[in-house]
Amino acid sequence: MSASNEKVDLLLSYLSEIHTKSLSLYDLVTSRPRPEDTRILLNINEVFTYYHSVRVFYFSNSELAKSEVQPFFDAFEDFYFELKQVFFLEDNDSTLLYSKLSAMKDSFEQLTNDFNVL
Repeated sequence: MSASNEKVDLLLSYLSEIHTKSLSLYDLVTSRPRPEDTRILLNINEVFTYYHSVRVFYFSNSELAKSEVQPFFDAFEDFYFELKQVFFLEDNDSTLLYSKLSAMKDSFEQLTNDFNVL
């Protein structure tokens, strides 16, 4: 496996992990009764830190920068913004939050198709 293919595999693995962590956050924020806020905040911080690290990895590897990962990043940011709305403002519109999560999943699936993985 070439170094470039290994980096693509790593990138997709990282993006998959972001989506998985986001699914867990969705469950935490929308469950009733809701878990303690500290637990949710720790998970929110963890997923955003992980997301930021993946962006650094992506942009520091020029062979990856030509791929169309930006729609996934945009979908995550949309989800993250809505997550904060639901959590901090106690907005109960979990359907909008779920739609943002679904958009992230669709974007990830498109990436696996683009990279010819699976």
